[in-house]
Amino acid sequence: MGAPEDSIREELIGAVLGELSLLRRDVKDLSQLLEASGKQFKDDGELTLLRFTSRYERFLNQFAASSTDVLAEAGRFSEARDQLLGEISLRQYDEANGRSRDLLRDVLLEERGRARGIGRIELAAWTMCAMLGSAALTVGALAALRLLTI
Repeated sequence: MGAPEDSIREELIGAVLGELSLLRRDVKDLSQLLEASGKQFKDDGELTLLRFTSRYERFLNQFAASSTDVLAEAGRFSEARDQLLGEISLRQYDEANGRSRDLLRDVLLEERGRARGIGRIELAAWTMCAMLGSAALTVGALAALRLLTI
């Protein structure tokens, strides 16, 4: 009984060694696949990071350009607003000055009709009053415009 048991044992040992050899080969193939997958994953991650960085930089450049455009437009708007306020002030000054002249002319015509003569001192006083009134109206209009723009 010794010889057949030894041959069975040797066959079993041979079969186990064959299975171990196959298992070792499979483990080696699997570790190579895992290593290749890991490298691919790392490369894909780096590529994704590069793409993200590129898009981020592109976004920052576009945002900076659009911000510059917005600031330039705001400057142009401010200039146009100041010009418009200046024109409104001049028009109000001209209107106030014209009204004061018309009022002065009316008063002088009334007085001329009543007294048939107005003294130079009275004329000078009326002129000064009209100029002061016109200046006060202009300063008031400019102050009101200044308050509106703040």
